[in-house]
Amino acid sequence: MTESSRRIVLGALLLGIGVMFAASVVWRLDGKPLVHDHAPAATAQAPAQMPPAQTAPGTPDKAKMEQAAQSPQAMAIMGLMQKMKENPNDVETLLALAQTFAEQGDMEGAKDMVQRATVAAPSDHRPPYLMGVVLGGQGKWQEAAEQLERSVSLKDDASARYSLGVIWRYHLKDEAKARSHFEKAAVLSHDPSLTSMIKAEIDKTAGTK
Repeated sequence: MTESSRRIVLGALLLGIGVMFAASVVWRLDGKPLVHDHAPAATAQAPAQMPPAQTAPGTPDKAKMEQAAQSPQAMAIMGLMQKMKENPNDVETLLALAQTFAEQGDMEGAKDMVQRATVAAPSDHRPPYLMGVVLGGQGKWQEAAEQLERSVSLKDDASARYSLGVIWRYHLKDEAKARSHFEKAAVLSHDPSLTSMIKAEIDKTAGTK
């Protein structure tokens, strides 16, 4: 899988969190569950003219640093970190931080937050789902599947089942397991967009018979 495809997959997994966090997150805000991407990576083109002068490597650009520190993402992280300081075991805050770190590509930071959430709420199905997101973003499909399986063992969920189906079909190459997860996802799903995606995968299965 190309780096471009992996980023698309990670984004798709993060979108699946929206379905699982339906009480607090709108599904379309974060995307959709794990999907298999066939699009080729974009080809970089040479600039038509010389780029403007840049700051020498290793030299911080003060204006850019100040702008980054005041960005909505940075402010959101600061707010979440303050909430975590006040209540280190607040699962919602820990998961929000984990998701934010994952979206920014900080997988180690995301893992740390997920692990804390798991300790704070061992029976909550969301931390292992989010750990599956992180591991999938790193291309660790077997480990991602194990975490998603743990999530559905705590609470069966259409988004997690769909993501498992995609992992088993396109990455771990077990069509029987993939079909089983898609069929279970179809029964559980109440989201029209997700249901449409599940049906598309089930139709592919039917077409191979």
